[in-house]
Amino acid sequence: MTVPLADLVSRLQAAVPPRDGVPSGADYEQHVQDAVLQLGQDVPLRRTTELNVVRGTATYALPGDFLYLIELEPLMGPVQEGVIIGSNGLVPVGADWCERVEVVGSEITFYPTPVYTATRTLRYAALYALTGEAGSEQYVALTQNGARLALLYAQYLALTQQASAVAGDGWRYQIGDEMVDKSNQGKGLANQANSLLAQYQRAVQAQKGYGSQAQAGAEAAIWAS
Repeated sequence: MTVPLADLVSRLQAAVPPRDGVPSGADYEQHVQDAVLQLGQDVPLRRTTELNVVRGTATYALPGDFLYLIELEPLMGPVQEGVIIGSNGLVPVGADWCERVEVVGSEITFYPTPVYTATRTLRYAALYALTGEAGSEQYVALTQNGARLALLYAQYLALTQQASAVAGDGWRYQIGDEMVDKSNQGKGLANQANSLLAQYQRAVQAQKGYGSQAQAGAEAAIWAS
């Protein structure tokens, strides 16, 4: 399923109204994007893609939502006496041949440069991709529960920004019996922010527990079939 970015921004604005123009409209959108990015890092999606390895080419582009490598399908066959024994025939590689991969940024590189051509399956952790034209962007694969968690973190960011904005503006005065005290308003906002952060962390920890283990087990069964 998908969740529109604009919907998340509207929900954040309703949960944390601006105080003296803080956050701004652009800030709200940035807080939402930062929160969904944080959710993707804390509880990443699991994705599978096909990597078309070509003889003589060492480096390949990874998907745009790539976060980190989980597993690369083993080569097409065993290596015996310096020869890969695969379904496409025999590929000589040398007696001391040993393949390794390195991920840098959005690319994966094979060492040594492949001397074979094969399609290999790659499993990876993925972020929530933001797609669509400006004004109608949507988060792909973000569930309503994921949106709820992301909004907890976005509220934490928005309240932290407000707390920082008023941190140096505390004041207090008294006229007769009337006292007006604004000296702790930044501290109050910071406490609200920290409470939301704690809620987010507890919810994320639950996602990393039973739910993520069940998902991983189901994927492992499919991978092995």
